[in-house]
Amino acid sequence: MASAKQSGEKILISNMDKIGIVHLQGVEKYLEKYKPKKCFLFTPSQPHENVLKYAEHIQSLKIIISSNFQEEKKKIEEEYTDSKVVTVDPYQLAGRDGMLDGA
Repeated sequence: MASAKQSGEKILISNMDKIGIVHLQGVEKYLEKYKPKKCFLFTPSQPHENVLKYAEHIQSLKIIISSNFQEEKKKIEEEYTDSKVVTVDPYQLAGRDGMLDGA
């Protein structure tokens, strides 16, 4: 039987300065399209309560509040040794690469 790494099971991670509802809507579409095992969004600032409530309904998503992306990435890689951990550009992930609002 092929391992998860060989079968293409991926863990997505991304580092965002701020996370808003529009980001999560883009993330939701991205996750539906690419179907990763799990997606972790790292942010140094506490998201608004409404953002956290919205995120609860996205099953494979987890928001982690941390200013040390590299340390958190290492923890994820150690926890999910059977999967490929892929860092995704936050604007690509959130479907916002065309938006220039500074968020």
